[in-house]
Amino acid sequence: MAGEFFSGAASNAVGTLMVDYLVKPIERRLRYLFRFHKLIEDLHQQQKNLNREQTRVEEDVKEAKLQIQTQVIEDYVDEWLTNVENALKDVQNLDSRVGENKRCFRLCPNWCWRYQLGKEIEKKTVYISKLVEDSHFERIGHRAELPGLQFFTSKDILASKSSTAAFNKIMEALKDDEVNMIGVWGMGGVGKTTLVKEVGKKTKELGCFRKVIEVVVSQKSIIENIQDKIADFLDLKFEKKTKEGRAGELWLRLENEEKVLIILDDMWNKVHLKDIGIPLNENGKGCKIILTTRLLKVCESMECQVFVPIDVLDDDEAWTLFRMKANLNERVSRDILEEAEKVAKECKGLPVAIVTLATALESTKTRKGWEVARKKLESSRLVEIGNIGEEEKNAYLCIKMSYEHLKKETNQKCFLLCALYPEDHSINVEDLVRYAWCLELFGKADSIEEVRIQVLGAIDYLKDSSLLLKDGDGDGARNVKLHDIVRDVALWIASEEKSDFMIKSRLELLNKNSESSKAISLLDNEEKKFPGKLMHSKLEILLLKNCDIQGTCFLAMRELKVLNLTVAYDSERIISLYALTFLPKLRALHLENFKDFSFLGNLKTLEILSLDGWRSENLTNELGRLENLKILDLTKCIFSLSFPSNVIRRLSQLEELYLPELGIEISSDTFLEINFLTRLTSLSLGISFLHFPPDFEFPKLEKYKICLSRERGILSLMLDGARSLKIEQVFPYNAVSQLLGNLECLQVSDIKDEYVKCLTNRTQQKVPVPMILRSLKQVRIERCNNIKVVFQMEEVEENEAPFLSNLKILHLKGLPYLSCIWELPTQHVRLESLVELTIERCSRLKSLFSLSLGQSLILLEKLDISFCDELTQIVAELEEISSTINSHTSLCFPKLTMLRISNCDGLEYIFPTSLAPQGLQGLTLTIRDCPQLKQVFRVAKGNMLQHQQCLISLLSFSVSGCPQLTDSVVHLEAEKVSIEAVRLSAFKEWFKTSKQLKVKAIKDHNLVPEANEDGLNGVTSLQLRDCLYLECLVDTTTTATKNGPTSAFTHLETLFIADMLRLEALCKGQPAQGFLKNLKHLEVRECSKFQVVDELLHNREENQEHPLSNLQSLILYELPELRWIFKGSSHSFTLQSLKVVNIDGCGKLKSLFSSSLIQSLVLLEQLKIQDCHELVTIFNDGEIESKTSSLPLRLPKLKTLFINWCSKLECVVPITLAQGLPALASLSVCDCHELKQVFGMPNEKDGVQHHGSLLLPSLQDLKLISLRNLTSFVPQNYIVKAPSLKRLKANDCSKVTNLPIQQANNELELTLKELTFAMEDIDGEDVKSCNMVNTQLGQKSSDFKNITLGTSEQLDLFNVVRLREVATNLRELTIHNCNNLTYIFPVMFIQNLSQLSFLEIQSCENLKEIIGSDDILASSSSAQGPQLEMKMVFPRLKQIVLNYLSKLESFSPVGYHLEFPCLDFLDISQCSKLITSFSADYLTLIVHAKTDEASQLNDTSPSREAIFWKRRRPTFLPQYKEEAEEISPFK
Repeated sequence: MAGEFFSGAASNAVGTLMVDYLVKPIERRLRYLFRFHKLIEDLHQQQKNLNREQTRVEEDVKEAKLQIQTQVIEDYVDEWLTNVENALKDVQNLDSRVGENKRCFRLCPNWCWRYQLGKEIEKKTVYISKLVEDSHFERIGHRAELPGLQFFTSKDILASKSSTAAFNKIMEALKDDEVNMIGVWGMGGVGKTTLVKEVGKKTKELGCFRKVIEVVVSQKSIIENIQDKIADFLDLKFEKKTKEGRAGELWLRLENEEKVLIILDDMWNKVHLKDIGIPLNENGKGCKIILTTRLLKVCESMECQVFVPIDVLDDDEAWTLFRMKANLNERVSRDILEEAEKVAKECKGLPVAIVTLATALESTKTRKGWEVARKKLESSRLVEIGNIGEEEKNAYLCIKMSYEHLKKETNQKCFLLCALYPEDHSINVEDLVRYAWCLELFGKADSIEEVRIQVLGAIDYLKDSSLLLKDGDGDGARNVKLHDIVRDVALWIASEEKSDFMIKSRLELLNKNSESSKAISLLDNEEKKFPGKLMHSKLEILLLKNCDIQGTCFLAMRELKVLNLTVAYDSERIISLYALTFLPKLRALHLENFKDFSFLGNLKTLEILSLDGWRSENLTNELGRLENLKILDLTKCIFSLSFPSNVIRRLSQLEELYLPELGIEISSDTFLEINFLTRLTSLSLGISFLHFPPDFEFPKLEKYKICLSRERGILSLMLDGARSLKIEQVFPYNAVSQLLGNLECLQVSDIKDEYVKCLTNRTQQKVPVPMILRSLKQVRIERCNNIKVVFQMEEVEENEAPFLSNLKILHLKGLPYLSCIWELPTQHVRLESLVELTIERCSRLKSLFSLSLGQSLILLEKLDISFCDELTQIVAELEEISSTINSHTSLCFPKLTMLRISNCDGLEYIFPTSLAPQGLQGLTLTIRDCPQLKQVFRVAKGNMLQHQQCLISLLSFSVSGCPQLTDSVVHLEAEKVSIEAVRLSAFKEWFKTSKQLKVKAIKDHNLVPEANEDGLNGVTSLQLRDCLYLECLVDTTTTATKNGPTSAFTHLETLFIADMLRLEALCKGQPAQGFLKNLKHLEVRECSKFQVVDELLHNREENQEHPLSNLQSLILYELPELRWIFKGSSHSFTLQSLKVVNIDGCGKLKSLFSSSLIQSLVLLEQLKIQDCHELVTIFNDGEIESKTSSLPLRLPKLKTLFINWCSKLECVVPITLAQGLPALASLSVCDCHELKQVFGMPNEKDGVQHHGSLLLPSLQDLKLISLRNLTSFVPQNYIVKAPSLKRLKANDCSKVTNLPIQQANNELELTLKELTFAMEDIDGEDVKSCNMVNTQLGQKSSDFKNITLGTSEQLDLFNVVRLREVATNLRELTIHNCNNLTYIFPVMFIQNLSQLSFLEIQSCENLKEIIGSDDILASSSSAQGPQLEMKMVFPRLKQIVLNYLSKLESFSPVGYHLEFPCLDFLDISQCSKLITSFSADYLTLIVHAKTDEASQLNDTSPSREAIFWKRRRPTFLPQYKEEAEEISPFK
């Protein structure tokens, strides 16, 4: 039987094998022959599918680039598009081969050919099908990472004893986990900002913080400005508009960031961090703060834990700095030095005064000159300078003397112009050029370019004089800044009566001597109103931002030459500009976010026009009438239509033309018009080459930014430079030839040529190639499939200057046939300026540099190489050369900070033998998916001894997908190490000293001792993810090692674990000494086998010390098998340091804390639990009852309690524990369907009466949502006192009969900022109000009836019967689905709504009036006969929304005249019975509303179904006509 069984099984197995190995292959081969046409049909079908998906993805890519200017397309999307393009070409080739062979074998098919081709077609069909399947990307692109703060080291500034001590003190404080707030204080100009910038730079270099954010706060401390600056750095786009809403978004973002340092510079007043949205560092999350201020009281009010004073320089330090800046070296005579030292003492040790004064007096070469300067300073002490102390007075006088020493009056005027900008504002030099032209600062000039040259010279002189600071990097940086004290001095000088250029920079100063002012600048973001009754007869410059100004104010400004008006993007404020036509001398106008330009054509004197924002319909027509225009700047304008012809030709005086960055459609006629502009020197233009005239040539220009693409070019995506070209598909050499001689930035993409015409001399060129190569600073070449070489010169003269010596940035992407970058004689090429090099998808490139070129890379900072399949070496190096290389010729990349290499299949090593290891200190090295990579450093056999035990310290090191990479003779060390998909044991030395270690998908079974025997005691942060083989961190069993590690992970503070299938414990065997003793943060996510967190740490014995005593945060996410957090004896461990507990998605967890554990939670601040459907108790009820009599339970620090989706939870907190929650500020309970009480009585029995009160002194926010079985907030007969409650929201809690919350001392009103109620089935009896937020309801009703409030700011009501009283401070009112309401406000209550700004009422079926008529009006009218119309004003109401109110008849009773002076938005729809009429005064923009008595009597009168009005479009309402009858003000 057994034999028959085995023989049968064998025969079945053999049969299966025969089918698999014989029959199926034959069947497949026959298919190639006899189903050939079906294979072709399948291929063509997949080709159509792929074409469809290609079009869709390309459209998505275009949309992504257009919508977000900083959008970066994902690499995998680019790779997919490249693969699609190649696949479609392959299909075309296959089709042509099929066609050719059909013609050759019409009657008798060639079976060999058909078989081979059928096989290829099937393979290609499968490949294309896979491409179609992979075309649905989660995202097309992402926002480019914003560059980090470029902290600068102050050059030539002497490090004083005070600043050095302060620096060390700050660095020590930042290391202390208990310190969150550091205050740096000292007088203005002492060097606080310079110091904290140095701290920021140093901490970032050391990796102490992942992000360092610097925000200048300044005197006004506008919260929204601070929020915007932080959000910009975090790339956070606010969804909320209110200050509070934005603060919440910012808080959530920063709370989830690790290691963030925020520098709040130049603070003058206390700022509440919570109002901004800044959480302080707790549990490894949140932020640490350094603030700088001149006032010690600011440090005290901000509750800084460490105070860092900075003093002025002592006499020796001050004299040393003064000598250095004044160039008083040892060759200067003794008598001059003595006199100069006396001058230096007048600076009183203040660095900013020393630097500016010493620089100003540098040219003083005689003792007499120094004596005059000293006497002038001494006599100036008598000058009165208001509002500053004696110490700062000396700084003012020194800086003023520096100003007076400026050689030219024009330099002084340029300096004063800089004071027009707000404190710490970046000053665009181009603005100063335009102001100087209009003011004729340099006299009558022939051109604006002539003025620009002089302004740039003056700015350079001011920077050399230390009166201006450079703001930005690079040659193209055209922005400067003023130190705040220097700006104060400039304003002080300009405010003097004798000043020839009086400036007013603050609204409160306009009433003082305003008539003499020549300049007024109010450019801060704060909203303000310009005073309308002042005379400004001498005013020449007016700069306003977010300022409400009446058009009549301009009539008195007869001398005005420069006007800059900016309103917020979403502002509804309208400024009437018709009065500008009466300004006879207006020469420059800048308007931002304006829409109506109908007046522009009348401004005949206008020479400079700059517009920013969406265009209006009539803009281009008006532009053509400005015949004196010299600058037209539409850079930030957005045109929805094409730019019409015959506009540019009429602007014959135009010198500079800047068309929109996002490109416009321009006809060929418009191109030709450019040649009519004979004075044109600057041009910015983005257009499509489809409209490009074939014979057109650009004129010679001084500056240009030109983009020629298939569609309209987007200038904002171009490289930044004064002279830039971007060319797509076709290189129009003749058209741009006159621009090439001074070309700085060149971008080329998608051309079909084998070379870029202007970068090679293979053909006859109009412009010498050497000239182009010497001026180039940035080059980007992308997606040019045929290019074989980038820079090429066949013949070079011996005396030629070096080529490419100014090249700073080079990007080469998608050049599949590129085999050489530089085909130039080596001796004529110097890459001494190259800072950034990116090479991507250049598959045939074998090396990047020759050895001599590599040696010239002294400034290279960033090198990024990816998808270069045939790249074998970065620096080409012959073996025989490398063996004889000398130290003075060895490679060294002294500035290299980032090297990233990925997907280079042929690369075997990165750095050659000749590299000097000391050149890589501080490098961030990232290597991804290089399967042949064996060594980071190639060490030749002859050099083994030379490099033996060589160590190179990197800043960070990351490697993944490099299976052959092993440790070599040259060892790498880094503080930050990330390793993926390798064996750690292959290179143990590489992370021996690491502090931050990330491990993913490694093949080791443990970290200690298999990967490292020393215990990794230096590691402070460890992340583990997807390590399928890892069973534990430490294995101390005898099977792992004989002796075992003596200690392990003794300094580990942060441990993150995710997706670990085999990991059941972190330590196998008896724990090593000090194991996890300093663990502070533990996070475990998506580990399917975890059942007990406590047992995860190690196999603990009963009397063993538990390692959780220092644990500060515990985060558990998606652990489906987790049943206990802590199991076993509750006395064997303590959670004395725990502050944050977040538990999410632990479906089998039933309880959390025992009473003994509760007693140890003395620091717990945040408890969040959600999606724990089996959770019955958070705190063990039985134990609590037995313990409370002897030892009260308290959670003294608990601030936030959040419970969501815990369906079996019946009680959140027992009432006995609730008495011990003094710090609880936020309580949110949502979607807990079995919950009956929030604060419950354990084992409460029916009929047993309990009386008491619960005090929650800190509770501010209470939210109860979707609690369908909730019957009461607290046990029966309990009263809750919550004196701090500000926001209360109750929604979908239909069984609630008791919510007895009141203020302490039984006050009748509750101070709330927000209140929202949404209840069901409102149709019960009326109930009297009492002293609770929502009344204690009677036995017969379970429904809320009325609400009594004190000072609410926001009120949201859903399904409420009657609104009895509303807060006097009410700002927002939202009412939905309140079907029993018949009116909202009684007439007499309107005077209490002076703060109301938002009113929304929707879906209230029985609502008839917004303002209800009452007996007062009726009685007065009957007693006195005809009455005066009563005027009623809503002074701050901005938005009114009335929707779906089918019975609404009037907004107000008959006889009332309503005015809305601030209304921005009115939306009334589906209110068919409304008879109240609305109108708008087009001059004042006040909206009026009246209810006509005749209309009220006539029920058949027609009603408007919808009323929609916006302040920007006042004509959407009819014009208001003032009637003759008298109006009585309502009182």
